[in-house]
Amino acid sequence: MTKVMLLSILMMCVTAPSRILPAFLLSDRKLPRFVESFLHYIPFAILGALIFPDVLHATGSAYSSAAGAMAALLLGLSGRGIIVILTGAIASAFIAAQLGGM
Repeated sequence: MTKVMLLSILMMCVTAPSRILPAFLLSDRKLPRFVESFLHYIPFAILGALIFPDVLHATGSAYSSAAGAMAALLLGLSGRGIIVILTGAIASAFIAAQLGGM
């Protein structure tokens, strides 16, 4: 067994219980509203912290990357779906790059 396979199995053993057990333990009970809302926003905060620094270097130009990020932020805040957000961010980054002469 290779080291990668062993590490993958160990990671599965560590993360699976934290994802599976709450389904069995809390199937008939509700969490407090604060805890539920806190757990709802954690993945977005972590994902944002991991992705945002790279967003500003994604196109090779800080201006077109910032235009795409701002478009995604505005579309997301307006309640649009993920496809609209992605399409709008890509289009605005492309247009900003074309106008900026990149």
